[in-house]
Parts: sequence; structure tokens; C-alpha cells
Amino acid sequence: MTDLQQFGILTGRGKHAEEAMYCLALIYNICNAKITNYLKKYGLSIGKFNILVAIKVHGGEEGLSQIDISKHLIVTPSNMTKLIDKLEKDGLVTRSPLPKDRRVNIIKVTKKAADLIDGIWEEYTKQLNEQMKGLDDEDKSIVAAKLVKWLNTLM
Repeated sequence: MTDLQQFGILTGRGKHAEEAMYCLALIYNICNAKITNYLKKYGLSIGKFNILVAIKVHGGEEGLSQIDISKHLIVTPSNMTKLIDKLEKDGLVTRSPLPKDRRVNIIKVTKKAADLIDGIWEEYTKQLNEQMKGLDDEDKSIVAAKLVKWLNTLM
């Protein structure tokens, strides 16, 4: 049995779509588990971390509405509200109504959150690179280009 057969992935049968999809799912699960474990040390889930980064990077000082945050993430609106509630409780974000439209909340990262992100970013990036250590730079470039191409065909 090959290493992949233990996960139900049979290779060499010409079923490239099947191999690719199963491998992609397995890669996601492995990487997700490792990043989850890393972020746990900081009291963050992947969802919380991604929300904070989206706000900090795309919203800056002005912040982002919850709708705009959801455009940058793969999170359902109800799940986003729960995560933002938790981030607010932890003192990592503030929520305030948009002056022109009180139905819209603007979410901003606090100094505590900005400092947390800045403090863990370098190691987080190392974690991502470590998970791709089996690929050289050219392979990473090819994989990235192919995945972007594939994603664009699905949207």
C-alpha cells in the first residue's frame, strides 16, 4: 500500500481529477490542523486570525464593514457575527455603527490585536513556508499559478 492509499487515494489510474481533489482535501486538512495548533497558543482560531488580518490589511485605520470582511474570507455571515462577537469580547476589535447608515457596523482592530498580529506574523509566515518545504521555488510558483487558474474557472 502506498502512503496515499491509506487515505483512499489511488494513483496511476488516469483519474487525475479524483487524485487532485483528494490530495487537495488532504493537504488542506493537514495544513489546517498545523495552523490551528500554532494559532491556539495565541487564543486564536483560523477564522478569528483571518478576520483580524483582513481588517488590518484591507481596512486599515478606517476598519471594514462586516459585509466587506466577508468578501475577503470564506465565512458565513452568521459564523462571522459569532467570531466578531468573540473578538470584541477579547478586546481585539471594536464595533461601531456607520454614521450614514446605522444598520452597518464598522469593525476595527484594536492596538492589542495589531500588536498580536505583528508579533506572530513572522512565525506564521514561517509555518506556511514550512508546510511547503517539499517544493522548490519553481514548483511553488507553478502550483500557485495552477491553483489560481483553477479557482478563476470556478468563479
